[in-house]
Amino acid sequence: MGHRMIARILSGSSACLVCALASVSTVFAQGDNNGFNLQARWMETATDGSGIQRGDPVTLTWSIVPDGTTINPGISGEGNDDSSLISFLDTIIGAGPGGSDLTQRPWFELLESGYGRWGEVSGLTMVYESADDGSFIGQNSAAGQLGVRGDFRVSGHSIDGQSGSNVLAYNYFPDNGDQVIDTDNSSFYSGSASNYLGLRNVISHEAGHGLGLDHIESNTDNFLMEPFINLGFDGPQFSDILGMHRGYGDINERNGGNDTANTATDLGSLGDGQTFLIGEDSADALIAPTDVDFVSIDGSSDTDFFSFTLNSEGELVLELTPMGPEYQTNLAGGLWDASAQNDLSLTLYDTDGSSILATSDFGSFGEMESIAQTLLAGTYFAQVSGSNDGAQMFQLYGSFSAVPEPGSTLVLVGMAATLVGLRRRR
Repeated sequence: MGHRMIARILSGSSACLVCALASVSTVFAQGDNNGFNLQARWMETATDGSGIQRGDPVTLTWSIVPDGTTINPGISGEGNDDSSLISFLDTIIGAGPGGSDLTQRPWFELLESGYGRWGEVSGLTMVYESADDGSFIGQNSAAGQLGVRGDFRVSGHSIDGQSGSNVLAYNYFPDNGDQVIDTDNSSFYSGSASNYLGLRNVISHEAGHGLGLDHIESNTDNFLMEPFINLGFDGPQFSDILGMHRGYGDINERNGGNDTANTATDLGSLGDGQTFLIGEDSADALIAPTDVDFVSIDGSSDTDFFSFTLNSEGELVLELTPMGPEYQTNLAGGLWDASAQNDLSLTLYDTDGSSILATSDFGSFGEMESIAQTLLAGTYFAQVSGSNDGAQMFQLYGSFSAVPEPGSTLVLVGMAATLVGLRRRR
């Protein structure tokens, strides 16, 4: 049976979020979700078909149902109704040129950014499906089908008018992404501050449920998936993003992933004095809407390979640092340290991608691993893995110092001898 969590508007506060969530079979170990509360994930999509496993990237489509589509919530206290989302948004934000091409509506990009932001920070790819056949919305609605309807379908009708619950929206768990917006809250959704942040955060929050995230609460930080709407930030925050990495991997898992040397993520070339750094946005709990640099391993079965090219002989230094803030959640019962969820190891491979040159696995949970090695010019590989089955954000830093060429050495020696002679004369 589905369940409904109700949180009412508090005196002096913003409207709250409440979500109707379909029943799920939890596919994560107990204690695994204390920092993000991921309860389910998509196992079959219109694009990828079936057989998707935890940590695999997925492509999910989303569509907007035509007005008049039947909403059959399957929730106690709410009867059937027809969706009126398009006319509702046309009224409060504007219809633009109108017509059947909804991408021309001024509010379309708000919905698109609400769904699409999840794909900017994880292994998810969110694609707008322009077709929607108007089949009913609800717990047992039809699955997504390319050219017919999206995996996620967004609709709207009067919720407060039926139930008196004073809520903003609800959504269903995978493999159902149906979302229903409360069209009674016109004053909230018409708020244009920060590019309609209220509407965008509601869309993203409900999409988070459609991706498998349940509510989580914190006394120390603010997350998108908390049950009350918060306009103090824009889009998914650290906890929310880490949950998506656990379920769908990081952005490097797309297009075959980077689990082998042959499919390594290329970090470019290093000359004398040059460096690289990836994963630099994973240090803080507060995430800016422009932050996109998040890398992780989703558990003990995941491994990430990175390649880089040294332009000459010299010393390479690699540093692998587990990342993430400490924050309190209602699930952890205290502080939860996102930087200490997996014991990471770092391995440096030779140019063949298989011969191990060095390994660092001395630190424990939350501790840095490092390698310093003198190497010839060529393309080398670094592997990141973990011994524990937990999602772990990390930063990988590399620096390179070239060995001076013989000609340069002679010039330096000659200059040194001249300086010594000058000093002696003086």
